[in-house]
Amino acid sequence: MDRAVKNTDLPLIAIEPFVRECLGCECPAQVSEVVENEIRELPDIRYQRLLAGGRLLVYLLSDADSERLPERLDRLQRTGIAERDAAGCNRLRIVVPGRPGANLRRLLSARFAQNAPGDEKVHLHFVPRETLELYLGDAPRPWPVL
Repeated sequence: MDRAVKNTDLPLIAIEPFVRECLGCECPAQVSEVVENEIRELPDIRYQRLLAGGRLLVYLLSDADSERLPERLDRLQRTGIAERDAAGCNRLRIVVPGRPGANLRRLLSARFAQNAPGDEKVHLHFVPRETLELYLGDAPRPWPVL
């Protein structure tokens, strides 16, 4: 896996472009009008929780550079599905920063699918460090800042 992104916390202004451009979300614009944004922690897992319009739940894993990533992702997925279902959200998207090697990526994807069989409203995304950095800090952005 490539080196971990040190700070993966998206600033508020970057959330809508990130969700639309990187994750391919085609939710109506109204969904992005109200966004909850917070950092949460589970034992040994730090992630940014985004809830857009009460419909789209996104968990952005802060640290993907770990031998324990499969177990961490399993716990995060269970937590996300439980929250999505309890809150009546439409979708859950979990984002792993970085580029896991092909074998690890296959393992993570297979486990992810196995943990939510037939659930088409749970998605796993791998976002390369270079792409994620476009939405962080002072990097040039692919969209106009208003």
